[in-house]
Amino acid sequence: MTDTSRLIDQLTAQARPVRPLASPLRRTLLWIAMAAALIAAIVAAYGLRPGLAELAATPALVEWIASVLTGVLAAYAVFQISVPGRSPRWAWLPLPALLLWLGGLGWGCLHDAARMGSAAFALEMASSECAVAIAMTSIPLGLVMLLMVRHAGVIRPAPTAMLSALSAAALSAAGVSLFHGGESALMVLLWHVGAVIVLSLLCLAFGRPLFSWIGYVKR
Repeated sequence: MTDTSRLIDQLTAQARPVRPLASPLRRTLLWIAMAAALIAAIVAAYGLRPGLAELAATPALVEWIASVLTGVLAAYAVFQISVPGRSPRWAWLPLPALLLWLGGLGWGCLHDAARMGSAAFALEMASSECAVAIAMTSIPLGLVMLLMVRHAGVIRPAPTAMLSALSAAALSAAGVSLFHGGESALMVLLWHVGAVIVLSLLCLAFGRPLFSWIGYVKR
């Protein structure tokens, strides 16, 4: 009994207070600030695309706002579902913005078809470089977010990883749109949204190995 009491006293003396997680809103704002800084640096390096101001009068503005909203809402959903006890239904939060993004692109396709005719549906493989830019920007942003929610590896690894990728890729797509242009709405749908969906599905499928690599995963 004496040894047990001594052990308890030793453990109590060595105990350190556990710092609680910041609120989902604070962590979302912190991550968005980091993402905005990285994207702003890339945009500054490439320079803004010509004729950017004129796009405000086209469906491209709706697409851009929707992609930003998708990234922001997905980030907030990540920091919600990664907390034990929070409802998994938070994962659906970015869906309306994602549907608005897709709807804006569909509207853009109709707008281009009315303006350009059949040329609006021409496949331009050269524009695929924007998908590469989105992927290369999304990877570091997604890894930072996964590190911020690494404890979710023992809770919901797959949806957390998927939403992390969705947030990073959607914001990256919005950033790429600021310096890379000239594509039709169909090409934006193919390369921008295609890159976002592929990255999100890959993280959904390999969420557990990703968290295992980081060091936190459900056994």
